[in-house]
Amino acid sequence: MKGFVPVDIPTKKYIRAYIFTKFGSKPIMKTRGMEIGQKMHDLLQHSTNQRRTSFRCKYYTEMLRIYIPVKEFRRFGANLNESNIKNFNIFIETIIKGRFHTLMDDMISTLPNFQSNLPEVRKRIGIDKEAWSDDSMRKCYYRYRIATGKSLLYTKYFKKTFTYL
Repeated sequence: MKGFVPVDIPTKKYIRAYIFTKFGSKPIMKTRGMEIGQKMHDLLQHSTNQRRTSFRCKYYTEMLRIYIPVKEFRRFGANLNESNIKNFNIFIETIIKGRFHTLMDDMISTLPNFQSNLPEVRKRIGIDKEAWSDDSMRKCYYRYRIATGKSLLYTKYFKKTFTYL
């Protein structure tokens, strides 16, 4: 792509799927009008590496290639350290999970069944089963419900599986 420089970032599968759904197969990170682009710009400016010892590459199994403008590449470079990679992934994960929790809460208020609402939520978020499994989504949602003090949806599956939470 002319005028842009590729940057490879290790991510989780569902983060990569979300970025591809939102921005296409060749995501361009512009700084104007895009919160993800602005976050990328901030990370490129931030050169300290306070999370070097706590970085675990085993969690980030997929490589996401994004494109930044040449102007930013000349000013800041394209080298992301461990702290910036982790901060980028945490930022995108917060967006995804916030959207997921909001959509699921809205759907649950209409039809109080997690499993029947899940396909519609997946479609709206743009993450398929291979990227984020049903079981992981269910655990994430019930942990959110417990953390926020909302009532739990009791099903046979929940009583058997989530007694350790």
